[in-house]
Amino acid sequence: MNKVIYFTNAVDQKYFKEDYLRFWIVSPNLSNQNFHNKLIKALSVNFKVDIVSVRPINANYKDKMLFAEIHNIGNTCWRYPKVTKNKLSKLLLLNHRIKNVFEVEEKESVIFVDALNLSLLKAAKRFAKKYHNRIIGICTDNPLNISFTNAYYNKQLIKLGQSLDGYVVLTDAINKFYNVHNKPFIKIDGVSEEFSTEKKPLVTGKYIYFGGSLMHEYGVYNLIEAYKELNLKDIQLVLCGHHPVNDLFDAIKDNMNIKYLGPVSYEDNLVLEKNSVLSVNPRPINPKIDDYSIPSKTLECLAVGALNITVKNKLLEEHYRDCIIWADSSKVEDLKAAIKKALALSDKERNVLIELGKQKVMERTSIEHVAQLLHDLII
Repeated sequence: MNKVIYFTNAVDQKYFKEDYLRFWIVSPNLSNQNFHNKLIKALSVNFKVDIVSVRPINANYKDKMLFAEIHNIGNTCWRYPKVTKNKLSKLLLLNHRIKNVFEVEEKESVIFVDALNLSLLKAAKRFAKKYHNRIIGICTDNPLNISFTNAYYNKQLIKLGQSLDGYVVLTDAINKFYNVHNKPFIKIDGVSEEFSTEKKPLVTGKYIYFGGSLMHEYGVYNLIEAYKELNLKDIQLVLCGHHPVNDLFDAIKDNMNIKYLGPVSYEDNLVLEKNSVLSVNPRPINPKIDDYSIPSKTLECLAVGALNITVKNKLLEEHYRDCIIWADSSKVEDLKAAIKKALALSDKERNVLIELGKQKVMERTSIEHVAQLLHDLII
């Protein structure tokens, strides 16, 4: 059986909880964290997976370093090299520290790597060159769409990303961008898992839920304004997520019915989605981005059984047209109209949409379905 070595910045979900999140001033990207965890679960159905998790640490992290750790969980082994805030030390010692987490040379392994992270790509390339491993790139977006990078970084990222042995992609446009040498690939909408828990949500009462990026360009401030104008006194608006929040506090300070819970664990996020009156993804239409990205939060909400509002997206509409409440745009008036439509549904209408959405998303993105695609790609 082939073994998989998985290079990522994500950490195990059991690690990504309050005792880790409390060290962050601005938390890491939750969608990225969740996607890679579920892809690892899908790989572990058929393969032993060694995860090299180079945990993010920067000015937003309150401690100076993260010590090396190894955690065995089922068919996976999470290996965390020591990392520090010192950039020069981190760069010079990264390859050495990654090497130290392995007990034996892995010459028969297949490497999976997050193709949007230059440090991980370079480390994976060095390891593969030494031991003659195949490298599969995990490509979740066009690197030119990523915030806070520069032209030199992107040029290196693209050069390395286009020279791999195979790809996992989310869209045809991503495959066309990366897979210039026609290497083997699989295309997936995302990865979804069955979810059940006795845990209660972090809030009580009825609420509309948003969990995700709090940056202006992702539509959350239009959602806040739409909620205020609807004046829904018996339904709260609950927000969770990452990125700087000063503007958010200004936007919600005059409305006690709007609750911001900060970044939350994976489980708490799913519980909040599942128990919401409805979940909303207000991400605006952007053809430049939409060709390369499927809104993962929408798929996640469908999988847990939440009624969902999403701004129109051609990739989602192709397969999930009849199980989502669509907003024509992320403008305040369009979000208000979609929320009114959702809240006017009867219980029977709600349940039909919820069950259809769950059925469709699990058919296309379940752990078992993706596991088979990954098996065929590797073997």
